[in-house]
Amino acid sequence: MSTDKNTVVIAYDGSADADLALEWGLHTAELTHRDVRVVVVAQTADTQPVQLRDYEEHRVHSAAAAARDVVKTATGIDAEVVVERGWAVPTLLQAAEDAGLLVAGSRGHNAFETRWLGSVSQHLAGHAGCPVAVVRRAHNPRSHRIVVGVDGSPASENALRYAADRAALTGESVLAVHAYQLPMFSGTATGLAILPIDVDTEIVDDAERLAAELVAGIAEDHPGVELRSTAVIGRAGRVLARLSDDASLVVVGSRGRTPWQEMLLGSVSQEVLYRAECPIIVVR
Repeated sequence: MSTDKNTVVIAYDGSADADLALEWGLHTAELTHRDVRVVVVAQTADTQPVQLRDYEEHRVHSAAAAARDVVKTATGIDAEVVVERGWAVPTLLQAAEDAGLLVAGSRGHNAFETRWLGSVSQHLAGHAGCPVAVVRRAHNPRSHRIVVGVDGSPASENALRYAADRAALTGESVLAVHAYQLPMFSGTATGLAILPIDVDTEIVDDAERLAAELVAGIAEDHPGVELRSTAVIGRAGRVLARLSDDASLVVVGSRGRTPWQEMLLGSVSQEVLYRAECPIIVVR
């Protein structure tokens, strides 16, 4: 099976979080009628001790067998499990080079160390050319609301549209959240002075207006989706993480303005990946 924009690539290593990612990825593929390619990465090298190589081969064989058993239960989609050899991040990035979505657990394990988010999942979210879902168990599994971070940037508009497209399939509601901060002081000839209250009010009104306008633009193309907006005072990453405890999914954009920056995650995306209490999708 070839990998293209209609393929969901799922990273799988046999860990508990990978099991969640596999289940979530298969469900998403069924919703969107996409093919699935489950990739198990074998990280072996001739320079490693024989015991480590044997352990890794056993782990990979067991993980691939477990993935194939789960894939058999998927209905209405074409799915395969493949074993690729190499280091996890570049191997998975290459496997998802032309995919429509890359799915990974928030942490996993391999023959050498247990890795928290930041080594594999964060690198995938920062460097993949397609949307990346980082899956963890939702704090409120009964939630039926997708939370999206918006700030008026093209990446956040893409994130909002992505969330609305998904909600049209799942029946979930979408809450577009614009987080902003009030400047407390401004410079004057004599020092620092508190901003007048009417200036603060104008900032609040502008923030609420921006969020509402973004939702209005998307709502026209998604008449069946419940779309709401809100403006919240606070750091965007923390605001979204706080709201994630009652969300089924958080969607954020990955921003950048130079060729190098476009390969990296913005600070908001990074904080959400670390702090969110439900699955996250990073959209380019």
